[in-house]
Amino acid sequence: MSHDRVGRVLGSEHTTTAEFRVVLEEEEYLQLDDLIVVRTEVPKVGEIRTYGVITEAEAVYEGAQYESDTHRIAELGIMPAAKVRTARVAVTRVDPEVWVSADPGEEVARATGEERRKALYADEMERPLPIGLGRDGAPVHVDLDFFDGRKGGHMSISGISGVATKTSFALFFLRMLTSTPEVVGSGAANLRVLVFNVKGEDLLWLDRPNRLFDAHEGAREGWSALGVEPAPFPSVRFWAPPRRKSGDVVVPDTGGRFEGVEVFSWTPRAFIDQDLLEFCFTDASDAKNQIPFIRERVQLQLKRWAVGVDGMPGAVALRDPAQAPDGHAWSRNDRIPAAQADVVITDLPSLVRALEIHLEPHDGSEADAAWTARVMPGTVAAFLRRLHAASARLGHLVRSDTDRRIDRGAANVTVVAIQSLHEQAQRFVVGALLRETFQEKEDTGQRLPLSVIVLDELNKYAPREGTGPLKDMLIDIAQRGRSLGVLLVGAQQTASRVAPEVLENAAIRVTGRLDSAEAERAEYGWMLPSTRARARLLKPGTMVVSQPAIPVPLVVTFPFPPWATRKEEVADAGDDPFAGLT
Repeated sequence: MSHDRVGRVLGSEHTTTAEFRVVLEEEEYLQLDDLIVVRTEVPKVGEIRTYGVITEAEAVYEGAQYESDTHRIAELGIMPAAKVRTARVAVTRVDPEVWVSADPGEEVARATGEERRKALYADEMERPLPIGLGRDGAPVHVDLDFFDGRKGGHMSISGISGVATKTSFALFFLRMLTSTPEVVGSGAANLRVLVFNVKGEDLLWLDRPNRLFDAHEGAREGWSALGVEPAPFPSVRFWAPPRRKSGDVVVPDTGGRFEGVEVFSWTPRAFIDQDLLEFCFTDASDAKNQIPFIRERVQLQLKRWAVGVDGMPGAVALRDPAQAPDGHAWSRNDRIPAAQADVVITDLPSLVRALEIHLEPHDGSEADAAWTARVMPGTVAAFLRRLHAASARLGHLVRSDTDRRIDRGAANVTVVAIQSLHEQAQRFVVGALLRETFQEKEDTGQRLPLSVIVLDELNKYAPREGTGPLKDMLIDIAQRGRSLGVLLVGAQQTASRVAPEVLENAAIRVTGRLDSAEAERAEYGWMLPSTRARARLLKPGTMVVSQPAIPVPLVVTFPFPPWATRKEEVADAGDDPFAGLT
Protein backbone atom coordinates (compact mmCIF):
# COMPACT_ATOMS: atom_id res chain seq x y z
CA MET A 1 0.00 0.00 0.00
CA SER A 2 1.27 3.49 -0.87
CA HIS A 3 2.34 5.51 2.16
CA ASP A 4 0.39 8.48 0.67
CA ARG A 5 -2.80 6.47 0.30
CA VAL A 6 -5.80 7.96 2.04
CA GLY A 7 -8.59 5.79 0.65
CA ARG A 8 -10.12 4.23 -2.44
CA VAL A 9 -12.46 5.36 -5.19
CA LEU A 10 -16.00 4.63 -3.97
CA GLY A 11 -17.55 1.73 -5.82
CA SER A 12 -21.19 2.01 -4.73
CA GLU A 13 -21.95 4.80 -7.20
CA HIS A 14 -20.84 5.76 -10.69
CA THR A 15 -17.58 7.63 -11.22
CA THR A 16 -17.38 10.19 -14.03
CA THR A 17 -14.74 12.21 -15.82
CA ALA A 18 -15.89 15.27 -13.85
CA GLU A 19 -16.22 13.95 -10.29
CA PHE A 20 -16.21 10.92 -8.02
CA ARG A 21 -16.15 10.05 -4.34
CA VAL A 22 -13.46 8.59 -2.10
CA VAL A 23 -14.07 6.31 0.85
CA LEU A 24 -11.39 7.07 3.44
CA GLU A 25 -9.17 4.81 5.50
CA GLU A 26 -10.02 4.79 9.19
CA GLU A 27 -6.73 6.45 10.17
CA GLU A 28 -6.77 9.05 7.35
CA TYR A 29 -8.73 12.17 6.47
CA LEU A 30 -9.24 14.57 3.57
CA GLN A 31 -10.36 18.16 4.04
CA LEU A 32 -11.70 20.73 1.63
CA ASP A 33 -9.21 21.87 -1.03
CA ASP A 34 -6.84 18.92 -0.53
CA LEU A 35 -5.37 17.61 -3.79
CA ILE A 36 -5.40 13.91 -4.69
CA VAL A 37 -4.25 11.61 -7.48
CA VAL A 38 -5.63 8.26 -8.69
CA ARG A 39 -3.70 5.87 -10.94
CA THR A 40 -5.89 3.79 -13.27
CA GLU A 41 -4.76 1.10 -15.74
CA VAL A 42 -6.70 1.63 -18.98
CA PRO A 43 -6.72 -1.13 -21.63
CA LYS A 44 -4.58 -0.34 -24.72
CA VAL A 45 -3.41 2.91 -23.09
CA GLY A 46 -1.61 2.12 -19.88
CA GLU A 47 -1.58 4.13 -16.69
CA ILE A 48 -3.80 7.22 -16.52
CA ARG A 49 -3.43 9.61 -13.61
CA THR A 50 -6.55 11.47 -12.53
CA TYR A 51 -5.99 14.56 -10.39
CA GLY A 52 -8.66 16.26 -8.33
CA VAL A 53 -9.50 18.65 -5.51
CA ILE A 54 -11.74 17.89 -2.53
CA THR A 55 -14.97 19.89 -2.73
CA GLU A 56 -16.93 18.28 0.11
CA ALA A 57 -16.34 15.91 3.04
CA GLU A 58 -19.08 13.59 4.31
CA ALA A 59 -19.65 10.95 6.99
CA VAL A 60 -22.44 8.45 7.67
CA TYR A 61 -23.27 5.41 9.80
CA GLU A 62 -23.46 2.54 7.34
CA GLY A 63 -26.30 0.36 8.61
CA ALA A 64 -28.45 3.11 10.14
CA GLN A 65 -31.92 3.26 8.63
CA TYR A 66 -33.73 5.75 10.85
CA GLU A 67 -32.57 8.98 12.47
CA SER A 68 -32.98 7.47 15.92
CA ASP A 69 -30.59 4.66 14.96
CA THR A 70 -27.79 7.12 15.61
CA HIS A 71 -28.41 6.90 19.38
CA ARG A 72 -28.63 3.12 19.30
CA ILE A 73 -25.27 2.91 17.52
CA ALA A 74 -23.28 5.69 19.19
CA GLU A 75 -24.56 5.59 22.77
CA LEU A 76 -26.17 2.23 23.47
CA GLY A 77 -24.10 0.01 21.20
CA ILE A 78 -27.09 -2.24 20.60
CA MET A 79 -27.09 -1.86 16.84
CA PRO A 80 -24.25 -2.89 14.53
CA ALA A 81 -23.00 -0.24 12.13
CA ALA A 82 -19.78 1.17 10.71
CA LYS A 83 -18.75 4.80 10.54
CA VAL A 84 -17.83 5.64 6.94
CA ARG A 85 -16.18 8.88 5.93
CA THR A 86 -16.10 9.95 2.30
CA ALA A 87 -14.95 12.93 0.27
CA ARG A 88 -16.21 14.32 -3.01
CA VAL A 89 -13.62 15.07 -5.70
CA ALA A 90 -13.80 17.49 -8.63
CA VAL A 91 -11.43 16.38 -11.38
CA THR A 92 -8.84 19.01 -12.32
CA ARG A 93 -6.71 17.05 -14.78
CA VAL A 94 -6.25 13.72 -16.55
CA ASP A 95 -2.70 12.84 -17.64
CA PRO A 96 -2.22 11.74 -20.34
CA GLU A 97 -5.38 13.35 -21.68
CA VAL A 98 -7.45 10.26 -22.26
CA TRP A 99 -10.78 11.13 -20.73
CA VAL A 100 -11.92 8.03 -18.91
CA SER A 101 -13.27 7.81 -15.40
CA ALA A 102 -11.23 6.52 -12.48
CA ASP A 103 -11.91 2.86 -11.71
CA PRO A 104 -13.81 2.08 -8.51
CA GLY A 105 -11.62 0.62 -5.81
CA GLU A 106 -8.43 2.29 -7.05
CA GLU A 107 -6.09 3.72 -4.44
CA VAL A 108 -6.40 7.44 -3.79
CA ALA A 109 -3.24 9.25 -2.67
CA ARG A 110 -2.48 12.81 -1.66
CA ALA A 111 -0.91 14.81 -4.49
CA THR A 112 2.42 16.12 -3.23
CA GLY A 113 5.60 17.37 -4.86
CA GLU A 114 5.54 16.96 -8.62
CA GLU A 115 2.10 15.35 -8.48
CA ARG A 116 0.76 18.50 -6.82
CA ARG A 117 2.32 20.65 -9.55
CA LYS A 118 0.58 18.56 -12.18
CA ALA A 119 -2.75 18.72 -10.34
CA LEU A 120 -2.54 22.51 -10.50
CA TYR A 121 -1.08 22.66 -14.03
CA ALA A 122 1.99 24.46 -12.68
CA ASP A 123 4.18 22.26 -14.87
CA GLU A 124 2.51 23.70 -17.99
CA MET A 125 2.66 27.37 -16.94
CA GLU A 126 5.53 29.22 -18.58
CA ARG A 127 5.30 32.03 -16.04
CA PRO A 128 3.69 30.77 -12.82
CA LEU A 129 3.05 33.60 -10.37
CA PRO A 130 2.13 32.70 -6.76
CA ILE A 131 -1.33 34.04 -6.06
CA GLY A 132 -1.89 32.55 -2.61
CA LEU A 133 -1.42 29.51 -0.41
CA GLY A 134 -3.30 26.24 -0.63
CA ARG A 135 -4.70 24.27 2.26
CA ASP A 136 -1.33 22.52 2.60
CA GLY A 137 0.53 25.82 3.02
CA ALA A 138 2.25 25.57 -0.36
CA PRO A 139 1.89 28.21 -3.10
CA VAL A 140 -0.90 28.14 -5.66
CA HIS A 141 0.04 29.75 -8.97
CA VAL A 142 -1.71 31.71 -11.66
CA ASP A 143 -0.51 31.68 -15.26
CA LEU A 144 0.65 35.27 -15.75
CA ASP A 145 0.07 34.95 -19.49
CA PHE A 146 -3.64 35.22 -18.72
CA PHE A 147 -3.19 38.54 -16.91
CA ASP A 148 -0.58 40.58 -18.73
CA GLY A 149 -2.14 40.32 -22.18
CA ARG A 150 -0.25 37.49 -23.83
CA LYS A 151 -3.20 35.08 -23.70
CA GLY A 152 -5.73 37.10 -21.75
CA GLY A 153 -5.93 40.08 -19.46
CA HIS A 154 -7.48 41.81 -16.47
CA MET A 155 -8.70 40.64 -13.06
CA SER A 156 -12.09 41.00 -11.40
CA ILE A 157 -12.44 40.83 -7.59
CA SER A 158 -15.86 40.62 -5.90
CA GLY A 159 -17.13 40.33 -2.35
CA ILE A 160 -18.88 41.94 0.60
CA SER A 161 -17.35 45.23 1.69
CA GLY A 162 -15.10 45.02 4.74
CA VAL A 163 -15.20 41.23 4.90
CA ALA A 164 -14.09 40.02 1.49
CA THR A 165 -10.76 41.95 1.72
CA LYS A 166 -10.92 42.84 -1.99
CA THR A 167 -8.45 45.73 -1.75
CA SER A 168 -6.11 43.71 0.47
CA PHE A 169 -6.00 40.92 -2.09
CA ALA A 170 -5.43 43.39 -4.94
CA LEU A 171 -2.46 44.87 -3.06
CA PHE A 172 -1.13 41.39 -2.28
CA PHE A 173 -1.31 40.55 -5.98
CA LEU A 174 0.52 43.77 -6.84
CA ARG A 175 3.22 42.98 -4.29
CA MET A 176 3.74 39.57 -5.87
CA LEU A 177 3.74 41.12 -9.33
CA THR A 178 6.32 43.80 -8.49
CA SER A 179 8.51 41.44 -6.42
CA THR A 180 9.01 38.68 -8.99
CA PRO A 181 10.76 40.20 -12.02
CA GLU A 182 12.00 36.76 -13.00
CA VAL A 183 8.36 35.72 -13.57
CA VAL A 184 7.07 38.96 -15.08
CA GLY A 185 9.96 38.98 -17.53
CA SER A 186 10.60 41.84 -19.94
CA GLY A 187 7.64 43.82 -18.59
CA ALA A 188 9.05 44.05 -15.06
CA ALA A 189 11.65 46.80 -15.57
CA ASN A 190 9.25 49.68 -16.21
CA LEU A 191 6.05 48.21 -14.78
CA ARG A 192 3.71 51.02 -13.74
CA VAL A 193 0.75 50.58 -11.40
CA LEU A 194 -1.95 53.21 -10.88
CA VAL A 195 -4.04 52.68 -7.74
CA PHE A 196 -7.08 54.77 -6.82
CA ASN A 197 -7.71 55.16 -3.09
CA VAL A 198 -11.49 55.57 -3.01
CA LYS A 199 -12.33 54.82 0.65
CA GLY A 200 -10.61 55.92 3.84
CA GLU A 201 -6.84 56.34 3.72
CA ASP A 202 -5.86 52.67 3.80
CA LEU A 203 -3.57 52.92 0.78
CA LEU A 204 -1.58 55.94 1.95
CA TRP A 205 0.70 53.82 4.12
CA LEU A 206 1.99 51.22 1.67
CA ASP A 207 5.57 52.38 2.19
CA ARG A 208 5.42 52.09 5.99
CA PRO A 209 5.96 48.85 7.98
CA ASN A 210 3.07 47.35 9.93
CA ARG A 211 3.91 47.07 13.62
CA LEU A 212 1.29 44.31 14.03
CA PHE A 213 2.87 42.06 11.41
CA ASP A 214 4.65 39.64 13.76
CA ALA A 215 1.59 39.46 16.02
CA HIS A 216 -0.23 37.52 13.28
CA GLU A 217 0.67 33.88 13.51
CA GLY A 218 2.07 32.42 10.33
CA ALA A 219 2.33 35.74 8.48
CA ARG A 220 6.11 35.67 8.06
CA GLU A 221 6.08 31.95 7.21
CA GLY A 222 3.37 32.59 4.60
CA TRP A 223 5.44 35.19 2.78
CA SER A 224 8.47 32.93 3.00
CA ALA A 225 6.50 30.10 1.35
CA LEU A 226 5.58 32.48 -1.44
CA GLY A 227 9.24 33.36 -1.97
CA VAL A 228 8.87 37.09 -1.23
CA GLU A 229 10.57 39.02 1.57
CA PRO A 230 7.82 40.56 3.75
CA ALA A 231 8.33 44.32 3.56
CA PRO A 232 6.41 47.46 2.58
CA PHE A 233 6.22 48.53 -1.07
CA PRO A 234 9.71 49.82 -1.95
CA SER A 235 8.74 52.10 -4.85
CA VAL A 236 5.53 54.08 -4.32
CA ARG A 237 4.43 57.72 -4.69
CA PHE A 238 1.30 59.30 -3.21
CA TRP A 239 -0.88 62.03 -4.73
CA ALA A 240 -3.93 63.85 -3.35
CA PRO A 241 -6.16 66.73 -4.52
CA PRO A 242 -5.57 70.24 -3.14
CA ARG A 243 -7.46 71.21 -0.05
CA ARG A 244 -10.19 73.78 -0.65
CA LYS A 245 -9.59 77.32 0.67
CA SER A 246 -6.07 76.53 1.82
CA GLY A 247 -4.83 80.05 1.09
CA ASP A 248 -1.55 80.69 -0.70
CA VAL A 249 -0.05 77.42 0.52
CA VAL A 250 -1.45 74.44 -1.38
CA VAL A 251 -1.68 71.35 0.84
CA PRO A 252 -2.98 67.85 0.09
CA ASP A 253 -6.54 67.09 1.15
CA THR A 254 -5.74 64.17 3.45
CA GLY A 255 -6.51 63.53 7.07
CA GLY A 256 -3.82 61.29 8.52
CA ARG A 257 -0.80 61.81 6.30
CA PHE A 258 0.76 64.90 4.70
CA GLU A 259 4.44 64.01 4.53
CA GLY A 260 5.38 62.49 1.20
CA VAL A 261 1.99 63.24 -0.36
CA GLU A 262 2.04 65.51 -3.43
CA VAL A 263 -0.82 67.62 -4.73
CA PHE A 264 -2.28 67.06 -8.19
CA SER A 265 -4.41 69.32 -10.37
CA TRP A 266 -4.90 70.28 -14.02
CA THR A 267 -4.29 73.66 -15.63
CA PRO A 268 -7.04 75.18 -17.80
CA ARG A 269 -4.74 74.60 -20.77
CA ALA A 270 -4.48 70.88 -20.00
CA PHE A 271 -8.21 70.72 -19.23
CA ILE A 272 -8.99 71.97 -22.75
CA ASP A 273 -6.26 70.12 -24.65
CA GLN A 274 -7.16 66.76 -23.08
CA ASP A 275 -10.93 67.24 -23.57
CA LEU A 276 -11.54 66.83 -19.85
CA LEU A 277 -14.84 68.70 -20.07
CA GLU A 278 -16.25 65.31 -21.08
CA PHE A 279 -15.68 63.95 -17.58
CA CYS A 280 -17.69 66.74 -16.00
CA PHE A 281 -20.76 64.99 -17.50
CA THR A 282 -20.50 61.39 -16.34
CA ASP A 283 -24.06 60.92 -15.11
CA ALA A 284 -25.90 58.30 -17.14
CA SER A 285 -28.95 60.59 -17.52
CA ASP A 286 -26.86 63.12 -19.46
CA ALA A 287 -26.79 60.77 -22.46
CA LYS A 288 -30.58 60.80 -22.79
CA ASN A 289 -30.76 64.34 -24.19
CA GLN A 290 -28.70 66.64 -26.39
CA ILE A 291 -26.21 67.56 -23.70
CA PRO A 292 -23.45 65.31 -25.16
CA PHE A 293 -23.98 67.03 -28.51
CA ILE A 294 -23.54 70.55 -27.18
CA ARG A 295 -20.68 69.42 -24.95
CA GLU A 296 -18.80 68.08 -27.97
CA ARG A 297 -19.43 71.37 -29.78
CA VAL A 298 -18.11 73.38 -26.84
CA GLN A 299 -15.01 71.18 -26.59
CA LEU A 300 -14.28 71.76 -30.27
CA GLN A 301 -14.66 75.52 -29.97
CA LEU A 302 -12.53 75.66 -26.83
CA LYS A 303 -9.66 73.95 -28.61
CA ARG A 304 -10.04 76.33 -31.58
CA TRP A 305 -10.13 79.64 -29.72
CA ALA A 306 -8.29 79.12 -26.41
CA VAL A 307 -4.97 81.00 -26.41
CA GLY A 308 -2.33 81.58 -23.77
CA VAL A 309 -2.10 84.64 -21.54
CA ASP A 310 1.18 86.55 -21.16
CA GLY A 311 2.83 86.02 -17.79
CA MET A 312 0.26 83.43 -16.69
CA PRO A 313 1.43 79.89 -17.54
CA GLY A 314 -1.43 77.42 -17.72
CA ALA A 315 -4.11 80.13 -18.00
CA VAL A 316 -6.02 80.73 -21.23
CA ALA A 317 -8.43 83.20 -22.74
CA LEU A 318 -11.07 82.88 -25.46
CA ARG A 319 -10.65 85.22 -28.44
CA ASP A 320 -13.23 86.36 -30.94
CA PRO A 321 -12.66 84.77 -34.40
CA ALA A 322 -13.13 88.21 -35.97
CA GLN A 323 -10.07 89.50 -34.11
CA ALA A 324 -7.69 86.79 -35.30
CA PRO A 325 -4.29 88.20 -36.39
CA ASP A 326 -4.04 88.97 -40.13
CA GLY A 327 -7.39 87.31 -40.76
CA HIS A 328 -6.05 83.85 -39.86
CA ALA A 329 -7.40 81.43 -37.29
CA TRP A 330 -5.97 81.62 -33.82
CA SER A 331 -3.28 79.07 -32.89
CA ARG A 332 -3.01 77.46 -29.45
CA ASN A 333 0.54 78.82 -29.35
CA ASP A 334 -0.66 82.44 -29.64
CA ARG A 335 -0.55 84.56 -26.50
CA ILE A 336 -2.35 87.76 -25.59
CA PRO A 337 -2.05 90.29 -22.76
CA ALA A 338 -4.47 89.73 -19.91
CA ALA A 339 -5.99 93.16 -20.53
CA GLN A 340 -7.26 92.07 -23.94
CA ALA A 341 -9.19 89.07 -22.60
CA ASP A 342 -12.87 89.27 -21.75
CA VAL A 343 -12.23 86.63 -19.06
CA VAL A 344 -8.87 85.18 -18.06
CA ILE A 345 -9.52 81.49 -17.40
CA THR A 346 -7.49 80.44 -14.37
CA ASP A 347 -9.81 77.77 -12.97
CA LEU A 348 -13.09 76.00 -13.69
CA PRO A 349 -15.40 78.76 -12.36
CA SER A 350 -13.76 81.32 -14.67
CA LEU A 351 -14.11 78.89 -17.58
CA VAL A 352 -17.85 78.69 -16.86
CA ARG A 353 -18.06 82.50 -16.87
CA ALA A 354 -16.26 82.61 -20.23
CA LEU A 355 -18.61 80.01 -21.71
CA GLU A 356 -21.67 81.93 -20.54
CA ILE A 357 -20.63 84.82 -22.81
CA HIS A 358 -20.99 82.54 -25.83
CA LEU A 359 -23.81 80.26 -24.71
CA GLU A 360 -26.25 82.73 -23.16
CA PRO A 361 -27.86 85.62 -25.07
CA HIS A 362 -26.96 89.08 -23.72
CA ASP A 363 -28.56 92.50 -24.28
CA GLY A 364 -31.27 91.04 -26.48
CA SER A 365 -28.81 89.33 -28.83
CA GLU A 366 -28.85 85.65 -29.67
CA ALA A 367 -26.39 83.13 -28.35
CA ASP A 368 -23.36 82.36 -30.52
CA ALA A 369 -24.61 79.69 -32.96
CA ALA A 370 -21.04 78.46 -33.51
CA TRP A 371 -20.97 77.37 -29.85
CA THR A 372 -24.56 76.28 -29.29
CA ALA A 373 -25.06 74.59 -32.69
CA ARG A 374 -28.57 76.10 -32.50
CA VAL A 375 -29.88 73.53 -30.01
CA MET A 376 -32.92 74.39 -27.94
CA PRO A 377 -32.29 77.08 -25.29
CA GLY A 378 -33.55 74.69 -22.63
CA THR A 379 -30.76 72.24 -23.48
CA VAL A 380 -28.16 75.02 -23.30
CA ALA A 381 -29.52 76.02 -19.90
CA ALA A 382 -29.36 72.39 -18.72
CA PHE A 383 -25.78 72.17 -19.94
CA LEU A 384 -24.80 75.29 -18.00
CA ARG A 385 -26.62 74.13 -14.86
CA ARG A 386 -24.65 70.89 -14.88
CA LEU A 387 -21.43 72.76 -15.57
CA HIS A 388 -22.08 75.10 -12.62
CA ALA A 389 -22.67 72.07 -10.39
CA ALA A 390 -19.46 70.46 -11.61
CA SER A 391 -17.59 73.69 -10.97
CA ALA A 392 -18.75 73.71 -7.36
CA ARG A 393 -17.78 70.08 -6.83
CA LEU A 394 -14.47 69.79 -8.65
CA GLY A 395 -13.49 73.35 -9.50
CA HIS A 396 -10.48 73.24 -7.16
CA LEU A 397 -8.94 70.50 -9.33
CA VAL A 398 -8.45 72.94 -12.21
CA ARG A 399 -6.06 75.80 -11.40
CA SER A 400 -3.35 77.67 -13.26
CA ASP A 401 -1.04 78.59 -10.36
CA THR A 402 1.21 75.55 -10.89
CA ASP A 403 1.35 72.59 -13.25
CA ARG A 404 0.78 69.61 -10.97
CA ARG A 405 0.41 66.70 -13.33
CA ILE A 406 0.70 63.25 -11.77
CA ASP A 407 4.02 61.68 -12.70
CA ARG A 408 3.16 58.01 -13.14
CA GLY A 409 6.74 57.18 -14.07
CA ALA A 410 8.29 58.32 -10.79
CA ALA A 411 7.67 54.98 -9.02
CA ASN A 412 6.41 51.47 -9.70
CA VAL A 413 3.21 52.19 -7.78
CA THR A 414 1.30 55.48 -7.93
CA VAL A 415 -1.48 55.93 -5.37
CA VAL A 416 -4.04 58.64 -6.15
CA ALA A 417 -6.17 59.54 -3.12
CA ILE A 418 -9.67 60.61 -4.18
CA GLN A 419 -11.59 59.55 -1.07
CA SER A 420 -12.15 63.16 0.07
CA LEU A 421 -13.71 64.27 -3.22
CA HIS A 422 -17.37 64.49 -4.18
CA GLU A 423 -18.52 61.49 -6.23
CA GLN A 424 -18.63 63.59 -9.40
CA ALA A 425 -15.08 64.78 -8.76
CA GLN A 426 -13.96 61.19 -8.22
CA ARG A 427 -15.35 60.25 -11.62
CA PHE A 428 -13.58 63.22 -13.16
CA VAL A 429 -10.18 62.22 -11.75
CA VAL A 430 -10.60 58.55 -12.68
CA GLY A 431 -11.71 59.45 -16.21
CA ALA A 432 -8.89 61.95 -16.75
CA LEU A 433 -6.16 59.56 -15.61
CA LEU A 434 -7.59 56.58 -17.50
CA ARG A 435 -7.76 58.73 -20.64
CA GLU A 436 -4.15 59.83 -20.16
CA THR A 437 -2.90 56.28 -19.54
CA PHE A 438 -4.77 54.73 -22.45
CA GLN A 439 -3.90 57.56 -24.83
CA GLU A 440 -0.19 57.17 -24.13
CA LYS A 441 -0.35 53.46 -24.95
CA GLU A 442 -2.38 54.08 -28.10
CA ASP A 443 0.17 56.66 -29.27
CA THR A 444 3.07 54.21 -28.89
CA GLY A 445 1.16 51.10 -29.96
CA GLN A 446 3.48 49.01 -27.78
CA ARG A 447 2.35 46.52 -25.12
CA LEU A 448 5.43 47.17 -22.98
CA PRO A 449 5.90 48.71 -20.51
CA LEU A 450 2.81 47.35 -18.79
CA SER A 451 0.33 49.70 -17.11
CA VAL A 452 -1.83 48.18 -14.37
CA ILE A 453 -4.88 50.08 -13.09
CA VAL A 454 -6.45 49.17 -9.75
CA LEU A 455 -9.96 50.55 -9.30
CA ASP A 456 -12.33 49.75 -6.44
CA GLU A 457 -16.11 50.26 -6.58
CA LEU A 458 -16.06 49.41 -10.28
CA ASN A 459 -19.86 49.23 -10.34
CA LYS A 460 -19.90 53.01 -9.75
CA TYR A 461 -17.70 53.77 -12.75
CA ALA A 462 -18.93 51.07 -15.16
CA PRO A 463 -22.52 50.34 -14.05
CA ARG A 464 -24.57 47.65 -15.70
CA GLU A 465 -27.27 50.11 -16.78
CA GLY A 466 -26.90 53.41 -18.61
CA THR A 467 -24.14 54.91 -20.69
CA GLY A 468 -21.46 57.53 -20.18
CA PRO A 469 -17.93 58.48 -21.20
CA LEU A 470 -16.31 56.82 -18.18
CA LYS A 471 -18.18 53.55 -18.67
CA ASP A 472 -17.34 53.59 -22.39
CA MET A 473 -13.67 54.06 -21.60
CA LEU A 474 -13.57 51.17 -19.12
CA ILE A 475 -15.29 48.91 -21.65
CA ASP A 476 -12.72 49.98 -24.23
CA ILE A 477 -9.89 49.16 -21.81
CA ALA A 478 -11.46 45.78 -21.03
CA GLN A 479 -11.82 44.94 -24.72
CA ARG A 480 -8.64 46.41 -26.21
CA GLY A 481 -6.43 47.16 -23.23
CA ARG A 482 -4.61 43.83 -23.02
CA SER A 483 -3.22 44.20 -26.55
CA LEU A 484 -1.79 47.58 -25.51
CA GLY A 485 -0.54 46.46 -22.10
CA VAL A 486 -3.23 48.34 -20.13
CA LEU A 487 -4.52 45.90 -17.53
CA LEU A 488 -7.47 46.45 -15.21
CA VAL A 489 -7.78 45.06 -11.69
CA GLY A 490 -11.37 45.94 -10.86
CA ALA A 491 -13.03 45.36 -7.49
CA GLN A 492 -16.71 45.55 -6.60
CA GLN A 493 -19.12 44.35 -3.94
CA THR A 494 -21.54 42.93 -6.49
CA ALA A 495 -20.43 41.75 -9.92
CA SER A 496 -24.06 41.71 -11.03
CA ARG A 497 -24.07 45.53 -11.05
CA VAL A 498 -21.01 45.89 -13.30
CA ALA A 499 -21.20 46.22 -17.08
CA PRO A 500 -21.05 42.69 -18.54
CA GLU A 501 -18.54 43.80 -21.19
CA VAL A 502 -16.03 44.55 -18.43
CA LEU A 503 -16.53 41.33 -16.46
CA GLU A 504 -16.53 39.05 -19.49
CA ASN A 505 -13.08 40.25 -20.51
CA ALA A 506 -11.50 39.50 -17.11
CA ALA A 507 -9.49 36.30 -17.56
CA ILE A 508 -8.84 35.95 -13.82
CA ARG A 509 -11.78 36.11 -11.41
CA VAL A 510 -11.49 36.29 -7.64
CA THR A 511 -14.22 36.24 -5.02
CA GLY A 512 -14.22 36.66 -1.27
CA ARG A 513 -17.27 36.29 0.95
CA LEU A 514 -20.52 36.83 -0.93
CA ASP A 515 -24.05 37.71 0.08
CA SER A 516 -26.33 34.68 -0.26
CA ALA A 517 -28.50 36.25 -2.95
CA GLU A 518 -25.49 37.58 -4.88
CA ALA A 519 -23.83 34.17 -4.89
CA GLU A 520 -26.71 32.77 -6.96
CA ARG A 521 -26.31 35.33 -9.73
CA ALA A 522 -25.26 34.23 -13.20
CA GLU A 523 -22.05 36.28 -12.89
CA TYR A 524 -20.72 33.59 -10.54
CA GLY A 525 -21.54 30.69 -12.83
CA TRP A 526 -17.81 29.88 -13.00
CA MET A 527 -17.97 28.61 -9.42
CA LEU A 528 -18.82 25.03 -8.46
CA PRO A 529 -22.08 24.64 -6.49
CA SER A 530 -20.09 23.61 -3.43
CA THR A 531 -17.82 26.63 -3.81
CA ARG A 532 -20.80 28.97 -4.08
CA ALA A 533 -22.09 27.60 -0.80
CA ARG A 534 -18.70 28.13 0.85
CA ALA A 535 -18.43 31.69 -0.51
CA ARG A 536 -21.10 32.75 1.99
CA LEU A 537 -18.83 31.68 4.87
CA LEU A 538 -15.32 32.65 3.74
CA LYS A 539 -13.19 34.45 6.30
CA PRO A 540 -11.10 37.55 5.53
CA GLY A 541 -7.92 36.51 3.77
CA THR A 542 -9.56 33.57 1.97
CA MET A 543 -10.48 33.91 -1.71
CA VAL A 544 -11.83 31.75 -4.54
CA VAL A 545 -9.71 32.07 -7.69
CA SER A 546 -10.65 31.08 -11.23
CA GLN A 547 -8.21 31.15 -14.13
CA PRO A 548 -8.27 29.65 -17.63
CA ALA A 549 -5.24 27.44 -16.95
CA ILE A 550 -7.17 25.34 -14.36
CA PRO A 551 -10.68 24.02 -15.11
CA VAL A 552 -12.02 24.35 -11.54
CA PRO A 553 -11.87 27.29 -9.11
CA LEU A 554 -9.44 27.01 -6.20
CA VAL A 555 -9.66 28.37 -2.67
CA VAL A 556 -6.51 30.16 -1.53
CA THR A 557 -5.40 32.26 1.42
CA PHE A 558 -2.94 35.13 1.47
CA PRO A 559 -0.79 36.25 4.41
CA PHE A 560 -1.21 39.34 6.55
CA PRO A 561 0.32 42.41 4.88
CA PRO A 562 3.70 43.70 6.09
CA TRP A 563 2.70 47.27 5.14
CA ALA A 564 0.46 49.47 7.28
CA THR A 565 -3.18 49.90 6.24
CA ARG A 566 -3.98 52.76 8.61
CA LYS A 567 -2.10 55.33 10.66
CA GLU A 568 -2.44 53.36 13.90
CA GLU A 569 -0.54 50.42 12.38
CA VAL A 570 2.55 52.37 11.32
CA ALA A 571 5.61 51.07 13.13
CA ASP A 572 7.87 53.50 14.96
CA ALA A 573 11.59 53.38 14.31
CA GLY A 574 12.09 51.33 17.45
CA ASP A 575 9.54 48.62 16.67
CA ASP A 576 9.99 48.23 12.93
CA PRO A 577 9.70 44.46 12.33
CA PHE A 578 11.69 44.82 9.11
CA ALA A 579 14.56 46.93 10.43
CA GLY A 580 17.86 45.75 9.06
CA LEU A 581 16.32 43.83 6.15
CA THR A 582 17.67 44.54 2.70
